[in-house]
Amino acid sequence: MKKASSSFLVLFFAALLVSFQSFAQMSDIVSERVQQTLRRQERLRLSDLLRVSPYEEREMEVLSLTIMAQSYVGQSTLQVLQMGRAIAAPQIIRRQSQVRIVLPARTSLEGIEILAQDELFLESVTAEVLRLRTPVPPTYPTPYPPTYPQPERQPVPNQMISLQVMQDVRMQQEIQLDTLVRQQMGLTLAGAEIQRVIVEAMPLGYGRAASVQVVLNSRLVGEERFLSTTQQRLPLLIQSYEEVRTLGLLVRGDARVQSVSIRVGQVRPQYPQQPQLPRIQRVTVGQEIGSYNVLELSRVLPYESRLIRSITLEARTRNGVRAEVALATPYQVLGTLVVTQTPMRPVIRLFTPTSPRDLRLQSYSQVLIDSLEIEFETGY
Repeated sequence: MKKASSSFLVLFFAALLVSFQSFAQMSDIVSERVQQTLRRQERLRLSDLLRVSPYEEREMEVLSLTIMAQSYVGQSTLQVLQMGRAIAAPQIIRRQSQVRIVLPARTSLEGIEILAQDELFLESVTAEVLRLRTPVPPTYPTPYPPTYPQPERQPVPNQMISLQVMQDVRMQQEIQLDTLVRQQMGLTLAGAEIQRVIVEAMPLGYGRAASVQVVLNSRLVGEERFLSTTQQRLPLLIQSYEEVRTLGLLVRGDARVQSVSIRVGQVRPQYPQQPQLPRIQRVTVGQEIGSYNVLELSRVLPYESRLIRSITLEARTRNGVRAEVALATPYQVLGTLVVTQTPMRPVIRLFTPTSPRDLRLQSYSQVLIDSLEIEFETGY
């Protein structure tokens, strides 16, 4: 019985050792030399500093950060945030400092920012990370990549959105509420009307005034409310019928903002807009046409559904001869032009805009078509 028990313990510790080794192999060090000046209250995304792609960002956890920096003002404060909330104690940066910050367990790289409370020079950032699995970028069926962006999810009318801020402000700062709504709730405020904003905050520093005011579409709206230690929950009435493009909270003075609630009014659905296609498109051809060879435009514009208004040729002939090039359909010639050995840019304009599926370039002489410049009909 003792022998069986000993064998079990040996197997258990062996499995534990293998598990620990596999875990250790998954950790990695990512380091980047930044060499950048951070202004007061400036934020930088950690994934941008480490040059990590969005696909890798979602599959990595950060164990610790080592930051090398210099203060311009004798002593600066640096803070690590995630989704706008502090996740580690503030770090003091002096003339030449290297600080190591241990982050809470299971801290995803996504949404981590470095905030400079005062002006400083950021030399380098090193992160000890845990790769959860090998990231695989999304693939799309060829030859058609996704054309239009998917619409973001909007709040419902009369919804109350609650945000955790937990941020200290010194002197003055605008907190981007629309960004926090997107980060914490996965919603967009675009198309929504705002009825009121409720701020839970308190002043920092005895005898110093601190106030809050809403910034709607880069414009101060509503009244400015001053904070007090006795009343920490302040409703800010907006009652605006203006759709949100940007929404912020301007904090003047030294204050600690704990949370913000937003009462949404009416919501107008937002639809993705089609990207504006260029009216003129240049196509490289490099093909010779002649008595037995025509150029079908559908071959050089395989996915184009717009109608063509005019075509400019960059073409030339061989041996100094002149040649006539015709733009035609299977049933008629729509226009002709003369090409010589000297590179030219003649234009054929169509009386009726025509689909590229019906058009071809043809000639009885040998003509080299270098490229085409195609003008499409507007409104298609």
